[in-house]
Amino acid sequence: MTTSFDFENAQYLTLPNGLRVLVHSNPQSTSSFVSLSVRAGHFYDPKDCHGLAHLLEHMLFMGSRHLSKPNEINAFIEKHGGSINAWTGTEYANYHYQCHGDAIIRTLPAFADMIRQPLLNKEAIANEIQSIDAEFKFKLKDDLRRLYQIHKETCNPEHPFSKFSVGNASTFGEHTTSAIRDKLKLLHSTYYCGVNMALCISTPVPFDQIQTLVAQCFGSFDKGQQANTDWPSLYTPDNLGVQINIQPLQSARRMIVTFALPGLHNDYKVQPLNYISHLLGDEGEGSLLAYLKSKNWALNLIAGSGIEGDDFKDFNVSFQLTQSGLDHKEEILIALFSYIELIKDAVNDVWRFNEKAKLNTLAIKYEDSVKPLSLVSDFAQHMFMYSPEEVATLRTIVATYDKQVLEKALSYFTPQNLRLKIIADQVPTNKACAFYQARYSVEALDSALLDKLLSPPSCSYLALPPNNPYLGDNYARVPIEDKYCLPSAIHSSEFSRFWFAQDNTFESPKGDIYLSFDSNAFSATRADVAAKRIWLSAINDHLQSKYYRAEIAGLHYRLYGHQAGFTLHTRGFTDQQTLLAKQLLEVVQHYHVPKDVFEHHKQLQLQSLHNTLMNKPTNRLFSRLSVLIQRSTQAPIELIDAVEEVSYEDMLKAQENAFQEYFVESFMHGNWTFDQAESFYNDTLPIYQGANIPTLHRSVAKLPIGKSLYHEVICEHDDAAVVLYLQAPSNSLKDTALCMVLEQMLAAPFFNALRTEQQLGYIAGTGYVPHNQHPGMAFYVQSPTHGPKDILDAMTSFLLDQLNEISFYRYYWSTIQHNLLKQLKEQDLSFSMKSQRLWVSLGTQDFTFDRNTQVAHCIETLSFEDIQDYANALADRSHCGELVLYAKGKHQGLGDAPENLITNISAFKENTPYY
Repeated sequence: MTTSFDFENAQYLTLPNGLRVLVHSNPQSTSSFVSLSVRAGHFYDPKDCHGLAHLLEHMLFMGSRHLSKPNEINAFIEKHGGSINAWTGTEYANYHYQCHGDAIIRTLPAFADMIRQPLLNKEAIANEIQSIDAEFKFKLKDDLRRLYQIHKETCNPEHPFSKFSVGNASTFGEHTTSAIRDKLKLLHSTYYCGVNMALCISTPVPFDQIQTLVAQCFGSFDKGQQANTDWPSLYTPDNLGVQINIQPLQSARRMIVTFALPGLHNDYKVQPLNYISHLLGDEGEGSLLAYLKSKNWALNLIAGSGIEGDDFKDFNVSFQLTQSGLDHKEEILIALFSYIELIKDAVNDVWRFNEKAKLNTLAIKYEDSVKPLSLVSDFAQHMFMYSPEEVATLRTIVATYDKQVLEKALSYFTPQNLRLKIIADQVPTNKACAFYQARYSVEALDSALLDKLLSPPSCSYLALPPNNPYLGDNYARVPIEDKYCLPSAIHSSEFSRFWFAQDNTFESPKGDIYLSFDSNAFSATRADVAAKRIWLSAINDHLQSKYYRAEIAGLHYRLYGHQAGFTLHTRGFTDQQTLLAKQLLEVVQHYHVPKDVFEHHKQLQLQSLHNTLMNKPTNRLFSRLSVLIQRSTQAPIELIDAVEEVSYEDMLKAQENAFQEYFVESFMHGNWTFDQAESFYNDTLPIYQGANIPTLHRSVAKLPIGKSLYHEVICEHDDAAVVLYLQAPSNSLKDTALCMVLEQMLAAPFFNALRTEQQLGYIAGTGYVPHNQHPGMAFYVQSPTHGPKDILDAMTSFLLDQLNEISFYRYYWSTIQHNLLKQLKEQDLSFSMKSQRLWVSLGTQDFTFDRNTQVAHCIETLSFEDIQDYANALADRSHCGELVLYAKGKHQGLGDAPENLITNISAFKENTPYY
């Protein structure tokens, strides 16, 4: 089951009104994907009304000529098996959706109507301004959003990037609703026209039929005038060669070195920035990061990210610093420029460039999880930059070495062309940015430092990466044997299991290996979990430079904790993966963490745990929900004390005990033969022979039926939030199916009622939320304007009304049923998803490996009366367990203390019954 998204055979056409269209025919696909890119981003906001383009994006969903109700387009697309969304960027706005394959014939006219004929109703405008204001307030304590605003205030004020792109009640409030409507109409008529739009479609419907459909749907758009693209420079000379100090909200120490570039990221033939970021971002031995870590100055490095547009690009080198690194900023800068000099000196090394090009080619050729909707959105925008012939090759072209292009790109990496951001609690500042009130300051970099960076000294520790030893030559597929298409036990006992399966679905030379250890020494108490966190952090850091070459050659690994212990997971190309897995397993078993490394990672874990307490309220509530429901999951607020108290000796003892008493389960899935799997098992035999305890149970709290439990989460955020969780009474197929069905039925009405109509908050929704495969559903709202009591009252009122009137949904039942069945039956969208599904089935002892199929069959056989009965039981509170989590923010709480308030997490978990 493979689906091609190479676009080499895509067909291009231009309508008489100038609209560019790219149609990718994909007969194998069961879905259609549509994206429209419009040159109408926030750069085109009028000077007196910043955020207008963003508001217009919202308004296009609030009713059009033929689908006049707010969000009716969403319901229409969902009825045809899909979803629709949009975003507003700098130069472009983008609208995109997917649906069942042939449903594009019915959905594309509605989509075009939404774009061409929005109603722009005054009441809806007022409501959406409140939604945007809620979105703005939701991000008030987001450090990335605060950093972005400071970026805008420190660039050329004549460049449109400096505009406040989001908008809020204050900026829109400077105008009457009628005036806003007039401005929206003008913005829409000016930019939403043929010459400023590009449409990309991937569909199984034949091209001739799509061509006719597109002409019918979009041919009536005005041709219009091309939007201006002649902007001044993003930075003036005064904006370069500067240091910008920024105080974050979360505990952080970062240094971002930004090089201001022209649009070099658009060079698809040579791809010079990919090559430069590949070398600067190297994490292997001899790399810049490895050097900085050896000096205890940096923890992480990311190269190449940064804002970009059609003719500008910020190339960021971002460092996560230690306290010592913060004190040695100048030395880090010198090391960075020393490494850049190495890259410049090695520009003649054609082999190095070709190796990177081969890595890119392999990554695209064997891409495991293509996201078609993102892809068509990218191609819709590509049509503004490239010719039809160029667009067709963008996903398949191999970068070509060109010394002059590389040297030209590297010529921008100079001290005079940089901006230095220092983000830390203690940096001096002298002003606050608009809207977000983040503290910052700007000053010119010292000329003596700039002179040092012009001629940096060489460093004997630094070296460019050698040839990659993990880059293979053989990516052939092995023969498939039908008897191994589902997991088979090569070995099975009370204390250990080893499973093997081949893949007969995806034509890929890849595979996954899972090795999972259950151990009380890493899970029984908070102290054990604290020791495990520090150990995992230290060992992952140790592995980073040693096996980085494997990572970039398409051999990936993860070492992570779970409720009962930890898992080692390798994935990617099967060539040499077993070697990597054996090497990693050896390190995991025998690496001795030095005491100074323990202390370092203990502090990192404390910082990480403290930062989780700064997460947005809704995120905090869902995290706490998992803690309360899952017996072996610990709350960050409680782990902080445990991490502070754990000693070096405690961690060593926990590590020793973890490999003395454990259960181990392994799964090898992919492009291997049975003989290769058996050989890997024999090579790792000692770990199975040493296993000596049964698997540890993943218990789930049994919530009481007929009454709600309440739990308050204290958040450092002004917004209030509520999560109402309903837990099914069993994990039976029927309870699972009915939970899924009811959540899907209520999702759109809940969003429309509480967000669109009642304007309770920007974040509002529902979700099917299982814990350890035990079904449940959640309803959530985060609000800057309403407290928990108002939110909860609105939620319960909505649910009671809808559940008592469930017969209203009879008309929608067949559509909901169809969509759920499609999701369940098309579960494996990628090879890695299939591996994960099979691995989860093994963990839950579903040895038929078809639970989704069984749930689908159950949904197929449900009658609407079954749904009514389930809804009635929910309304009567005679079926599901109930848990309300809330954060009050700046508002009042729930009033009088609820009778069933959980105040002590540990006491609750000790005294509650479990499934």
